[in-house]
Amino acid sequence: MTTVINDNRAEVMAQYSPEDGAPAAWVGCLACYNNGALVGAWVDGAAAADAKEDADWVLAVHRNAPDALAHEEWQVFDHENYAGAIRGECSPETAQEAAEFLAQIEEGEAEALAAFIRAFGGSYKMDAETLETHRDAYRGFWSSFEEYAEEFAEECGLINADAQWPHTCIDWEHAARELSYDYVTEDVAGGVHVWESF
Repeated sequence: MTTVINDNRAEVMAQYSPEDGAPAAWVGCLACYNNGALVGAWVDGAAAADAKEDADWVLAVHRNAPDALAHEEWQVFDHENYAGAIRGECSPETAQEAAEFLAQIEEGEAEALAAFIRAFGGSYKMDAETLETHRDAYRGFWSSFEEYAEEFAEECGLINADAQWPHTCIDWEHAARELSYDYVTEDVAGGVHVWESF
């Protein structure tokens, strides 16, 4: 058997290195894992599937092991900065598709979309159709649902900003509870995401 030597390991690994804050996936070799060894590397999430198809990267990850190119099955064992787009282990293709999707949406919207998927569950996933549904129903991020209820009442003209008693004595906790039947919320650190029910 001919051994292929990859002399530019650092250069090849750097080509797939994730940027700070960008989706990153730890792509590992399943054959090695099944034999008791963790062999893999952190890669840019948007290149997770591409990396495993690159013979130079495969050799670099396996440190030029003679049978490296015979290892064809790969798995994402860990990931970060996906804003809930993927959970648990997945294929490199799934990780790459999710990272490419996240790159297309507005900054800061990924967290709200992930909260939408958690709140509504079912068949929703990180895709264009779910994003459109989320955008149609989304009413914003608020410090509390009570804050949203008060703002909503003002926007509807139900509260005069210059009003005095009895408008200043509204029980906003109770008002919000009554309004909440028409909404779905997801509590997160620092506040709550709000969507109108559909």
